[in-house]
Amino acid sequence: MLPDLKTPLLWVLGLALMAALATAGIERTRAAGARADLASEKADRSKENTAHALAALADLQRVVALMARHAKTQQENVNAFEKRLKALDDRRRTVVAERDRLRKQYNDFAARDRDQAAADPAACQRLADRSAVLAAMAARSRELLEGGRLLAEGRDNEVQLLLDTVRNDRRLLTPLPPAPANGVGGVSHP
Repeated sequence: MLPDLKTPLLWVLGLALMAALATAGIERTRAAGARADLASEKADRSKENTAHALAALADLQRVVALMARHAKTQQENVNAFEKRLKALDDRRRTVVAERDRLRKQYNDFAARDRDQAAADPAACQRLADRSAVLAAMAARSRELLEGGRLLAEGRDNEVQLLLDTVRNDRRLLTPLPPAPANGVGGVSHP
């Protein structure tokens, strides 16, 4: 009788089928592991992106708060400056009115004294005395004017110092250009 070839063949086919199923199971397990690794990496990247976004938001909030405080301070400075300008302008108008009043008063005195001096020697002496007083007042006025000029020049120097300080602050706050990625061709800044 002939040996039965079906049984070993069935065994071989069964083993081959089992090997194929085992290989498919291993591949599915590997694919599932790769998908799990990919999902884990996506979750980690998502957490990193969220952390970066939150840090950028916190930095933006800090910058906005600084800008708001700076704008408020600038507005207060401008308001105080305008208030001082108005006070100075009011004082200037007062000085101009006083100057005009004194000028008119001196012109009236001079006209009256000229009329009296023409007829009376004592009035002529009073005119000479008043002229000396007026000369002393004019000299004092000149001293005050020179002092005012020096004061104005000092203020101009202070303003120039402040302008230079602001220019310097602006240079400090200007962002630096990004450094080249490869480090060649530029100086890296901390």
